[in-house]
Amino acid sequence: MNDTNAPYLTYKLDLIKTISIKAGNTYYKKAFGLGVRELRVLRLVHDHPGITAKDLGNMLVLDKTLLSKNIAFLEERGLITRSPNVNDNRQQHLALTDVGMRVWREGELIGRGLEREMFADLSGEDWEHLHTLLDRVLVSLDKWQESHRK
Repeated sequence: MNDTNAPYLTYKLDLIKTISIKAGNTYYKKAFGLGVRELRVLRLVHDHPGITAKDLGNMLVLDKTLLSKNIAFLEERGLITRSPNVNDNRQQHLALTDVGMRVWREGELIGRGLEREMFADLSGEDWEHLHTLLDRVLVSLDKWQESHRK
């Protein structure tokens, strides 16, 4: 499995991530004045209406301070709203505004288009296979993390 002459998987993944995010930031900043991280927050709030900041932070693997800054920025821009949990005032539920929904929708078009362009050399079958393998990698990593928690 491990070829000692091959680059580490984490190196390749980091390179892909860095190049992709840099490209995405260029397009998203031009269209909305937002970066990839803010669009990810919008995407998850869209996919999980009423999500709490804590659950959102867990999904994004972001520290509390950075997540708070992202949420405040999106709220100031009128893209998301916060509403208190009726059972626990310490928790706030997040939702997209109408403007946030429009930005999310347009962001999805831009993002999906960028993926098609950047990875055009992969066939549909390759793309599906890659996602299947990456899903398995995430499951393996989750199992590893769980076994190393103390």
